[in-house]
Amino acid sequence: MPPSFPRLSFSRFGDPVQVLALQQAARPPLRPGQLLLQMRYAPINPSDLIPIHGQYAHRIALPQVPGYEGVGVIVDPQSGRSTGRRALAVAGDGSWQTYVTLPAERVVWVPDDIDDADTAQIYINPLTCWVLLTQWLPLNAGDVLLLNGGGSAVSLLLAQLTALRGIRLAVVVRNAAHRPALLAAGAWRVIEAPQLAQMSNFGARAAIDCIGGEDGLQLARAVRVGGDFVALGLLGGRQVDWRRVVDELKLRASLFHLRKWNAQAAPAQWQTAFYQLFQLLRRGQLALRPPAAIYPLHQYAAALQHAAQPGVSGKIFLTPVPPEAGAAGGRPPG
Repeated sequence: MPPSFPRLSFSRFGDPVQVLALQQAARPPLRPGQLLLQMRYAPINPSDLIPIHGQYAHRIALPQVPGYEGVGVIVDPQSGRSTGRRALAVAGDGSWQTYVTLPAERVVWVPDDIDDADTAQIYINPLTCWVLLTQWLPLNAGDVLLLNGGGSAVSLLLAQLTALRGIRLAVVVRNAAHRPALLAAGAWRVIEAPQLAQMSNFGARAAIDCIGGEDGLQLARAVRVGGDFVALGLLGGRQVDWRRVVDELKLRASLFHLRKWNAQAAPAQWQTAFYQLFQLLRRGQLALRPPAAIYPLHQYAAALQHAAQPGVSGKIFLTPVPPEAGAAGGRPPG
């Protein structure tokens, strides 16, 4: 009997702790034009959990292995031995498993001087922020950009990247405790919601809404006529009133989905974006938080509960180490 390896999968929608199951599966067969990746680390992102809950049920075929990003090493399918070349676990199967198949034409190779922890989390949030600033929004040095959801990982990334490009980022927070970290990362202003009306005096060129609902509408009101309004997240659980944003406030409105950008991006455009992010990491111009903890796949329930705790600094990582090697669980990296 061929050896089997752990993976996480769900066959119905619901609470991830309840519907995810640890399975043993054979190494997947390779089709022409595919590479085999043995996973090292895969983070738990909010976007990984959304499809498990069933929000995108209309386009998800069950059973499904979750996980949108991570890092691993390419293995020789004949010998099963590592080639030593690392690649991103993107544009392939779900990353919460031992082996992932990747399309060779979309593989993103990892430079030797970029560590696993940074590489594993470079896709979902950093690539989103980079594309928004360099391709989606027509922003120039000196422009004011508004952002809400100031306690998110995205806000710290955008603070760093806007500072590099000379864009003035004003971040709206609900908890003033986030102010020092955001200012240290490069934010121009950190304000609380009641102060948002004052930002109209600065003629904000654009806004990125991570909350939706009334919070998103308040953010849009502080953008100058003819500016851009981008919906990135829905932390509040309600859509913004698009009619008022477009018809009353006279803004150009768009909804950003990384999945849709990926689908239309040419291979060269895709590779270039990652190369630029690797360069920023290499130069120390972009810093990602180290993982808060690393759990083996068989301790996924504890990992999910840890990730759901408020105030966790850094992402929770999963790794497909054998159960006997990861009995301690939740161990800090390093």
